[in-house]
Amino acid sequence: MSSANHYYAGPASSHFDGLRFTNPAGEPETDRSMRDVLRWYRTAPRIRWPKSMPVSPSVPAERIDGLRITMVGHASLLIQTGRLNILTDPVWSNRSSPFTFAGPRRVTAPGIRMGDLPPIDVILLSHNHYDHLDIATLRDLHVRYAPRIITPLGNDSIIRRHIRDARVDTGDWFDCFGIAPGDAHRTCLALVIAWRPRPPHGPVGWVHVEGLW
Repeated sequence: MSSANHYYAGPASSHFDGLRFTNPAGEPETDRSMRDVLRWYRTAPRIRWPKSMPVSPSVPAERIDGLRITMVGHASLLIQTGRLNILTDPVWSNRSSPFTFAGPRRVTAPGIRMGDLPPIDVILLSHNHYDHLDIATLRDLHVRYAPRIITPLGNDSIIRRHIRDARVDTGDWFDCFGIAPGDAHRTCLALVIAWRPRPPHGPVGWVHVEGLW
């Protein structure tokens, strides 16, 4: 076991022991061995997915005053409200994987083409699984819009390894952030029960829960 956290250094709390994060007391443990993961993969009920499904991509307005939510895919949403444009867990890559040649592949194209996105002000990242934190997409969005990113503790380290000048704010469960002038809009980090996040050293070495979810 490593004696260091590769992502986060901070004070201990009810769900952080100084090295790793855990689910709250009384909830399922986060630890799962590779054997557990492989057993789940072999025994979980399977649903036959189509190789592809047609999608008619939307072309959103640049800004709106009311509220409009557009589905991009999986956990990726475009939220437009009060003339703010917010993306959640943006994934435009073809695979949710550290590899371009293996791993879960998209069945549908994104519900909005990258080039049709309005200017993005804020990105909300829930956790660091590959199907939620997509470095290739974040890099593209950073080049286009340099949006502010809000994410749980430790995930900024992953992002800044690839995007050094990314604007990232991190928080603990229940922390809130103003995302518009005068705190006209706020977002808060909710408690989530989860299995371990992405490994600290790539696709192998699933040892520590080093970033919050």
